[in-house]
Amino acid sequence: MLAQLLAILLPVFAIAGIGFAWVRLRQPFDSATLSSLVTTVGVPALLLSSLTRSAVTLSSLLEMLAAGALALAAFAAIGTVVLLPLKVPVRRYLPALMMPNTGNLGLPIVFFAFGEPAMPYAVAFSTLVQIGHFTVGMGLASGRMAPRTLLTTPAIWAFALALGLLGTGTPLPDWVAEVARILGGMAVPVMLLMLGASLATLTVQNLGRPLLLSAVRVAMGFAVGWGVARLGGLEPAAAGALVLQCAMPVAVFSHLFAVRYGGPANEVAAMIVLSTLLSLAALPLMLRAVL
Repeated sequence: MLAQLLAILLPVFAIAGIGFAWVRLRQPFDSATLSSLVTTVGVPALLLSSLTRSAVTLSSLLEMLAAGALALAAFAAIGTVVLLPLKVPVRRYLPALMMPNTGNLGLPIVFFAFGEPAMPYAVAFSTLVQIGHFTVGMGLASGRMAPRTLLTTPAIWAFALALGLLGTGTPLPDWVAEVARILGGMAVPVMLLMLGASLATLTVQNLGRPLLLSAVRVAMGFAVGWGVARLGGLEPAAAGALVLQCAMPVAVFSHLFAVRYGGPANEVAAMIVLSTLLSLAALPLMLRAVL
């Protein structure tokens, strides 16, 4: 078991550590370009490739989406209950508790833990969370909803295309499938490099409340993911992907929205750092529970 855990953990720490060290050493790192590349090309290609190359069925994907939606609803309810006694603006802090980092940390961890069979479920839930970011998350942070943003999100279109292909039993042309496989292969390492780079630029201030909320994010995520997976009777690969993705730390998007819309940016930044450390520290225990 130790060797299996190390095989999962060491690549995650090594690649994220390279991104962290690269920025700390003041080497050029164009986060804007890499972010645009991975969100516009890498993740949609990974999504399309993993969904169309696997033996996953449309019904099992829909079950995963339903389980993911239930988990996000539970995060919203529990997060609200936790935030109310703290006497803080709930809508400003709730996105950080609701939306886990399923992208540049969740997908790589699921990949190293379960391999290709779990990736369709992981990218399906990650896409659902991305939809949540640009609807509920942005709406809470800004005070207004902007669902039209989804129309310009490539991952949404790739997901819709993959569902259509699965539903009709239509295969991708071989050359398209190969291009998607190659381009999708860049998503996992680039996302980990970006995670390390992001952590290298964030500062931690006023540890009290951010530490409490970070612990809530990770513990709530694991508990809800575990409960929803058992309640939904998900198959092992889907259940493992859901539990690990739900237990991920605060998403970087929460910080971006807090900065853009005048939210508690410093506290959210601290939550990203602290919840990432807590999530990685608890990862061996979580992996023991799901493997």
